[in-house]
Amino acid sequence: MVETWTPVIIGVVTVCVMLYGFSKTAMPVAGVLAGPLLAAALGATTASAFIMPLLLIGDMFALARYRQHANWPLMIRLVPGVLLGFAITALLFRFLDVHTLGRIIGLLILLSLILEVWRRRNPRTDEDARPHRLAVGFFGTLAGMTTMAANAGGTAMTLYLINMRVSMLAFMGTFAWFFFILNALKVPILVGLGFLTWDTLRADILFIPVVVIGALIGIPVFKRMNEQVFTAIALSLSAVAAVWLIVHG
Repeated sequence: MVETWTPVIIGVVTVCVMLYGFSKTAMPVAGVLAGPLLAAALGATTASAFIMPLLLIGDMFALARYRQHANWPLMIRLVPGVLLGFAITALLFRFLDVHTLGRIIGLLILLSLILEVWRRRNPRTDEDARPHRLAVGFFGTLAGMTTMAANAGGTAMTLYLINMRVSMLAFMGTFAWFFFILNALKVPILVGLGFLTWDTLRADILFIPVVVIGALIGIPVFKRMNEQVFTAIALSLSAVAAVWLIVHG
């Protein structure tokens, strides 16, 4: 962990943790905005380990609220692509640095976003909401790559669920289960690498109230959103995340 918790670092971390909590119950892709800020404040490796227990607490709130609405067939179809994304990223790390890979992923996300906006503006070309194998494979692979390389898997998952035309509740339920499982699987890896330690957990304890407050704020906000607003915000935040990756890697 950081040696000295200055007021600036505490302020930035507090905002990021609250955003992550809010993202779990109101707007999942909002958490992507917190990632770069948290990495800047704590360092990329430390930030990944520090936030993981807090993300799992946020996941508990999301599951308590939306678990029954998950679309399991859509989620299960995503798994092979995610595993392929992990493998592709591991291979690319041998030839590319993390910033270059991040920019490539940002371009793929931006391209996906442009295609989705085009589909929505040309409804006569829009087919039914059944999951197409090519789309499922692409978004699964992209989710795996973004999670491994840029800790921004939420953006790819958001575009996937929007592309599949799921309801808001199905979106939140599927997202909640997917990232709870993914985050839980990351814990032993972080512990094995020596990133998640007792010092990290002691720091996490101080920010548990913050992630809880963020999650509780998100619940009434989500209730007041209609599907058009929800989708518009999700697409806009995805665009911000894509541009950030393109610029900063």
